[in-house]
Amino acid sequence: MVALQELEDIRAQDDNDSVIVSGSTWAAIWHMSWPSLVQMLTIAAASFTDVWVAGKLGSEIQAAIGVGGQIWFFMIMLAVALSAGATAIVSRYWGAKDIAGATEAARQSLVFGFIFGVGSATLGFLLAKPFFHLLGASPRVEQLGWEYMRWDIWSQVPFTMLWITNSIFRAKGNARTPMCIWILMVTLTITLDFVFCLGPFHFGIAGFGMAWLIAGTIGTSVALFILSKSDIGGCLNPRDILRTGFDKAWIIRLLKIGIPACIQDVAWVGGNFVLFLVFAQTKDPTSCQAAWAVGLRLEEMVAGLPIHALSMAVATIVGQNLGAKQPDRAEKAGWQVAAIGCGFNFLCGILMFCFAEPIARMMSTDENVVRYTAQYLQIIGICEPFVAAWITLFGAMQGAGYTNWPMWASCFFLTVVRLPLAYFLTVTLNWGPSGTWFAMSSTAIMIGLVAIWRFKTGIWKTQKV
Repeated sequence: MVALQELEDIRAQDDNDSVIVSGSTWAAIWHMSWPSLVQMLTIAAASFTDVWVAGKLGSEIQAAIGVGGQIWFFMIMLAVALSAGATAIVSRYWGAKDIAGATEAARQSLVFGFIFGVGSATLGFLLAKPFFHLLGASPRVEQLGWEYMRWDIWSQVPFTMLWITNSIFRAKGNARTPMCIWILMVTLTITLDFVFCLGPFHFGIAGFGMAWLIAGTIGTSVALFILSKSDIGGCLNPRDILRTGFDKAWIIRLLKIGIPACIQDVAWVGGNFVLFLVFAQTKDPTSCQAAWAVGLRLEEMVAGLPIHALSMAVATIVGQNLGAKQPDRAEKAGWQVAAIGCGFNFLCGILMFCFAEPIARMMSTDENVVRYTAQYLQIIGICEPFVAAWITLFGAMQGAGYTNWPMWASCFFLTVVRLPLAYFLTVTLNWGPSGTWFAMSSTAIMIGLVAIWRFKTGIWKTQKV
């Protein structure tokens, strides 16, 4: 109870803070970004633990975690993208000091989130096993993947609710409560990874799914409890939920923002699924899949999650300032966050390039996996500053509710350009997995450049939500 009271005190402090719409934009960025960064670092710690523990259990388990993790990631990114509607609309109302509007937007987001979470988890459970086969996984990897996913996929329900709840907190300018909740969940996840997978229970790969399901359920329960005590806690009032129900007009408003963001993430994750089919055409598909799983997880931990933290921070800042009729301040914050992200990822890219092999050897003892992972880190390290520009500026536009154009740009480069190029370099020219790494890096550079151009036009500032 003491911990819950501390979270409530943090909530009150953050909600009363007007730094987002007044004063220094650097102060606003710091106010929103450092808790989000800590949150992402805790997620990175859990992701690192999954990869490290999986490495202790063998390369086949690493490959199964990689494929299964993409299925889970695909589902949860749909929820994260749909929560973009909650962020954009709640932050607009909050910036305009319309508490009633913010409360109703939060209520409708949560109702829709629950329905979506149950539906996506059920669909994922039914399709996970045949999907492993469709992606060309070996029979052993397919079996291990199902053992993992039959537990992990049900964590979609609590995690969908958690992402939407946290987006509501952040839309109000409160980034510390989500941070504290994630610290709690990650502590539980890491502990359960060791207990369930390595001992004393020895559940094997299923232990990873169990750990995330238990931790997600506990974390979501805490988040909803704290939200119920906030100044928009009425969004969880059962009588109001039954009275308003599933309001069509509100859902359309949320989906107009969320669906394009959702499709944007589908293009990314769906394209990753196709890459597994490309790997299946190589001489050592399992090692390619394992190296991709390890490399992507490492990249996400080092250079991805911190940038996503900045993206979440700038989305709130843009949304609230547009609601407060301050578009120039919103644009200024967007450029500042992009500059921070590019500088950070430039350093990360250098480290990935210079220390690729030692890092890869920490994650696997299989020589092929180590070699392919080192190639991934070096080639992908080149594009990291552009990845930062892409994610932060698209995040700023998402905070404005401007998601259609980023959707089309992402779909074009991540499918029409990246996938044929990956196949051509990897299979036709016989470059092996390094061909796929080059395709991923070059298309990321292209998206970063077009994101800079589009943000500079300022058209996103006129978006209505």
